Amino acid sequence: MTTLSSVEPILSEDEVAQFHELGYVLVKGVLSRDEAAYYHGQILNLVPRDLTLPAHWGTRNGRLKPMNENGSQTIDTPELLPLMINEKLYRAAVQLLGSTRLRSMDGSIGITLRNAGEKNILSQRLHLDASVPNTVNNFQFTQQELQVGGCYYFNTVEPQGGGIHVVPGGHRLVEEKARAHAEGRQLYEKWKNITDFPETVEVTGEAGDFALLHHLMPHAASHNHLPRPRIAQFTRFIREDHPHYPARPAALDQYNQAQLRVMTPLGRKLLGIDPW
Repeated sequence: MTTLSSVEPILSEDEVAQFHELGYVLVKGVLSRDEAAYYHGQILNLVPRDLTLPAHWGTRNGRLKPMNENGSQTIDTPELLPLMINEKLYRAAVQLLGSTRLRSMDGSIGITLRNAGEKNILSQRLHLDASVPNTVNNFQFTQQELQVGGCYYFNTVEPQGGGIHVVPGGHRLVEEKARAHAEGRQLYEKWKNITDFPETVEVTGEAGDFALLHHLMPHAASHNHLPRPRIAQFTRFIREDHPHYPARPAALDQYNQAQLRVMTPLGRKLLGIDPW
């Protein structure tokens, strides 16, 4: 049985403290440089060589979102699925969520091309990706409800290079405002259009790093003013005993044999194939 004490910590005490204080932390070296280069190439291989983008892909403000024809943003090909079950990232999530019995999700991809003519910093509204249905009245603000997640950087992201933008300490401001309102979950258009918050900062990093955010962290994508595209993939973790989305086994036909072959024993549990 996997226990908290048996999972080797990856975040230092200072990094854990930063996450709780600021609402985010850059997890260094989740992937090696070679691994980052491999996934960088695999994602670029999704882009048609003639640049005729599929009609069902998302394209806006210089940002490409590969999507499936059914509307799903999860790209979990055998080549990319290991990103959702990375052991180092899992260990960081265990430290923050206080449980070893986690579920992994998302798997979406963002390719941010140069958009140097755009004067605005952000390319989308400041918003939350909270792991709480927008039909409930308010958040519970418990560790069980917490979701941690963010994005892998597969190339070095320098200032103005399309990095994710956050509001340092913004998760605390969200809690303060939501607690003061009877229907705090419904504020700011269900927290999809956050205004009157402090200015954002760009999270930069090296290839192989992961920008890890609290689910109440206001954040937004930004325009890339540099020649090199920013290539990122998004992964999130919640506890198995999450109050709104309790764990359910994966559907029998959810994964094919090629996907199953690349799954580790840990990965099979994170994706709901095997029980904890």
